[in-house]
Amino acid sequence: MSEVDRVPAYGSCIRCQRSLGLASVKRGDDWYGTVACADGGDCPLDERDPLVDERALYARPRRFFRKRAPKELNRA
Repeated sequence: MSEVDRVPAYGSCIRCQRSLGLASVKRGDDWYGTVACADGGDCPLDERDPLVDERALYARPRRFFRKRAPKELNRA
């Protein structure tokens, strides 16, 4: 029988406070986001830009969109 690798289902890195994922490692009782965080080096996650623009995370109410003519509403 092969050994199963355990990864956390939720939580954040004890050092950089980023969410844990498949690259997470456990050292002692603490979870770290990457091996670099666990070793005390520079966190590679700090160098990445966010995947989604912050403005896209907030829903815009329909009142901010322009009014549409009835013919536009029936267009396929």
